[in-house]
Amino acid sequence: MGNFLRKEIKNFLIVGVVVFLLYCLGFLVLMIIVFLVSSELPDVEKIEAFKPPQATTLYDRKGRVIYQFYEERREYVPLSEISPEVQKAFISLEDRKFFRHWGIDLRRTFAALVINLISMRIRQGGSTITQQLARNMFLGHQRTLKRKLLEFALALKLESTFTKEEILERYLNQIYFGEGVYGVQSAAKFFFGKDAKDLDINEAALLAGLPKSPNRYSPYKNHEKANARRKVVLYAMLKNGVITKREHDSLINVFPKLQPRPKTTFGGDAPYFAELVRQYIVEKYGEDFLYKGGGKIYTTLDLDMQRIANEVVKTSLDKYEKKWKYLKPKYKDYKVGIPKYLQAALIAFDTLGGILAYVGGRDFQHSQFDRVRQAKRQPGSAFKAFVYTAAFSRGYSPGDTIRDEEVEMIDELGRVWSPKNYDGKYEGLITLRRALALSKNVPAVKLTLDVGPYYVADIARKMGISNDIKPYPSMALGGVEVTLWDITRAFGTLMNKGKRFDPYFITKIEDAYGNVLEENHPTLVQVIDPNVAKMATYALTYVVCCGTASNSRYYGWDNSRIPAAGKTGTTDDYKDTWFIGFSPYMVTGVWVGYDSLRVIFYGATGSELAVPIWAKFMSQVHKGLKRKGFDFSGPFKFVKLCKQSLKIARESCPVKTYEMFWAGREPTDSCDIHK
Repeated sequence: MGNFLRKEIKNFLIVGVVVFLLYCLGFLVLMIIVFLVSSELPDVEKIEAFKPPQATTLYDRKGRVIYQFYEERREYVPLSEISPEVQKAFISLEDRKFFRHWGIDLRRTFAALVINLISMRIRQGGSTITQQLARNMFLGHQRTLKRKLLEFALALKLESTFTKEEILERYLNQIYFGEGVYGVQSAAKFFFGKDAKDLDINEAALLAGLPKSPNRYSPYKNHEKANARRKVVLYAMLKNGVITKREHDSLINVFPKLQPRPKTTFGGDAPYFAELVRQYIVEKYGEDFLYKGGGKIYTTLDLDMQRIANEVVKTSLDKYEKKWKYLKPKYKDYKVGIPKYLQAALIAFDTLGGILAYVGGRDFQHSQFDRVRQAKRQPGSAFKAFVYTAAFSRGYSPGDTIRDEEVEMIDELGRVWSPKNYDGKYEGLITLRRALALSKNVPAVKLTLDVGPYYVADIARKMGISNDIKPYPSMALGGVEVTLWDITRAFGTLMNKGKRFDPYFITKIEDAYGNVLEENHPTLVQVIDPNVAKMATYALTYVVCCGTASNSRYYGWDNSRIPAAGKTGTTDDYKDTWFIGFSPYMVTGVWVGYDSLRVIFYGATGSELAVPIWAKFMSQVHKGLKRKGFDFSGPFKFVKLCKQSLKIARESCPVKTYEMFWAGREPTDSCDIHK
């Protein structure tokens, strides 16, 4: 028995010596390899300066994320802002000896080597967290002997350069979780809608299981495999002593609650707006800043309003296609190529020119053409707002009268031209206010000729129309081309009592370190007399309450609580329909038509197609806002007129109307019909 024991001890010592010598030999070989390949490694300065690409985040005016521009969607955070449970989960699964080794776990490496040699394929990896970081930072993922040797060498260099905590921080911010998401902070927000510092044990276990095969273990794509992998991580945490048996058993059958899968399409809820921002940033700061810089872009957009605009445009156009069967082709039938279905665009500005909502088309994935800024179309009768503003600035009043009757005149080409009213009806003597509310063509042309086409064009330019305007009488009927961006901005000048705003959409830009690169503030310039703007606004309120946009009440707009002013527009050939309207809070423009300048349908109007979209959007975004009216104080006088004679009303006049005049220019003659 004694001889047997001595023999066993001797064998044990021999094996121990052999193992020790093998470890020493392995260490020696490793040091030689490190020395041989060290010349190919980055220097310490480059390692310390290394920053992984970070996503640049786009925020709305309330600080909510609209979208992230990224090469790798990543938000770098310090280790102190990463939940301890996350740190424990990754260490338990990937590298239990992380805080005890010097970059390479020789025992684990040799064990993996033996297993892989026996199976003749890669079955087990022996990489430590430090090695994985080295691979992700500089070396890539090619499975070659040289790359593995470089990985060993760089791991040792990282250990000599950084503390264990710094290595762990860089690792947790570097790794890939699938879905274009890099780093635990972005992963926490993507999968759970929270910060990495707020993750619990169960959530941490799910995330820790993803990097091995992000697509295979994606909880959105493969729930069962993701759950099985989560259980592996929980068991590793139990085995490593970082959670108790009770914690393990309480979580093993409880899958963490995921948030709905975030939209990964470009721009999220505001793709046309995101593209507007993208173009601006790339031109001013370059693509590297946008896709790798980790900056923060704060904008004027309101996500709530944007989502309302998206839904209203979608449901309205779907309803139109269902109602009018001859609208072909249909949106639902779209396959490939340039979209030929009915389109719409919407933009809303606040009173200072900040963009609140922006819909550049029906589907950004089908067409990136921006119908707010890029489409130049005829505005139809919406241009009459500039005609009447010009007339009021030349001394006309909304209560003044004009003859609505068939006329003939010589156009700019020397031809005889006879403008017609849309409905073919003529009222004879009519007030300017009523003529505008009913969108009468003949009075608008007469006013244009009276105040001068050049003057009308000048007023339109001052108010915000940037396109070339040919000063012809036909401009009164919308015979010019404008963008929805410009004409909505121009109506905003009336909303602001004659002050034109410069549209803006970015309030502040910061780099990844919090340095402010730029801040933008609204600018307003007085371009027309404030009293003229008030008078034009007063006249345009009758379009909404009693004229071509009075159907807005059927689509939710309560004009008695918060009044609105605006103008419909329809081209003679029924190719474009518009409504641009404003309240004391904001101005919103809507266009509906086809991209191809085709007839929508005969009889299509801004009242039928654009007003419902405007009213549905405005009624929803004004919910909760205080009652507020327009300011009509000024050198005005309101006079009670007989509705039949349009002269000062007598007690005997059966129907009366109040009309606005410039003080001192009101009528003096009394009604000569009801004496």
